[in-house]
Amino acid sequence: MSRSPKGPRLYLRKARIDSRTKKRIPDRYFIRDGSVEISTGYGVDRLVDAERFLADYIQSKWAPPVGESDPQKVLIAEVLALYSKERGPKLKSDAATIKGFTKALLDWWGTAKLADIRTSSCESYVEHRTQQPIRHGETGRTVSAQTARRELEMLSAAVGYWDKEHHLSRRPDVALPRKAESNRDALTRHEAARLLKAARGYRLEAGGWKPLSDASKANRAHLVRFILLGLYTGSRSDVNKRLRWTTSLTDPWADVDAMIIYRSGRSERVAMNKLRPLVKLPRRLAAHMARWEKLDRKRGLATVLHHGGRQIGSVRTGFAGCVSDAGLAAEVTPHWLRHTAATWLMEKGVDVWAAAGYLGMSVQTLEKHYGHHRADHQGDARKAMR
Repeated sequence: MSRSPKGPRLYLRKARIDSRTKKRIPDRYFIRDGSVEISTGYGVDRLVDAERFLADYIQSKWAPPVGESDPQKVLIAEVLALYSKERGPKLKSDAATIKGFTKALLDWWGTAKLADIRTSSCESYVEHRTQQPIRHGETGRTVSAQTARRELEMLSAAVGYWDKEHHLSRRPDVALPRKAESNRDALTRHEAARLLKAARGYRLEAGGWKPLSDASKANRAHLVRFILLGLYTGSRSDVNKRLRWTTSLTDPWADVDAMIIYRSGRSERVAMNKLRPLVKLPRRLAAHMARWEKLDRKRGLATVLHHGGRQIGSVRTGFAGCVSDAGLAAEVTPHWLRHTAATWLMEKGVDVWAAAGYLGMSVQTLEKHYGHHRADHQGDARKAMR
């Protein structure tokens, strides 16, 4: 009876003399995959790097093991590779987010097996991640525990998908940090104006606003549109980033003549907890969009948000730069625009049902997180306590 293959693994090839060049080749870690051997380029003092090289190799080549159900034998890298390959394209999260989560998980777990997933190892992962700086913008902030939670949620989903395919003899539980309640912070109108001015190419300094270079202004042109869309419609960032000028089956699109934004493509599936009803454009935003559309049609551009003639993939770095130049707190993120729109609607006393439909939010969520901004909030109770 033949032995089952061991799969890709590291081994240390000892120093030797090259028979051709007669030069000494130092100790090096190699990947042994059946009859194939691949150098990692790392020596004995770079084991961690060699392990990451192995994890990347497994994910790039990935061939699913047949019926492997023993957690002691299944690499976490293989589990993530299967999930990314088969489930990734069907997820609502954008590809860049999935790739970033996968990289963060692989950097930590390396060549660990499913059996290594324990409460203690998950807690260590969160501790490790929350000490790392965020990748976008020089804000001095570190990765939040909630980001680490989302990464572990992906790991848990990947384990579940593997279990469904291969019926693990024991499915490990991925321990998650407690889910924090969002503070739903919002910008004041003065702060929103400052953010827009920064997006238009200015920096707030001690002596007032200083204009940036023409190149910097051009680099931020798409952020002006992004901020206005977020403040006026309260749409999620992903909707605004994918917004197109013409009817689409797969992406949100705008009908400027009818003054409507359709937040989802005609054939696009929408998650029940991510409502995307159409939104009628306020007149000021409609005027902006009519002007933008005219400019973009001349250039043959199909998407509302673009940079260098291409659809944008992320606004996080540029947005963080605008926040810094506007003198706002570093924790202001693109999602604050949605919080701000909801807060302003409540402050204006808009009917809750009308506001919820406009934002693409459930009435319960709007009442729970933003209702206290209404001028008549707890009005009857206050009157009773006079």
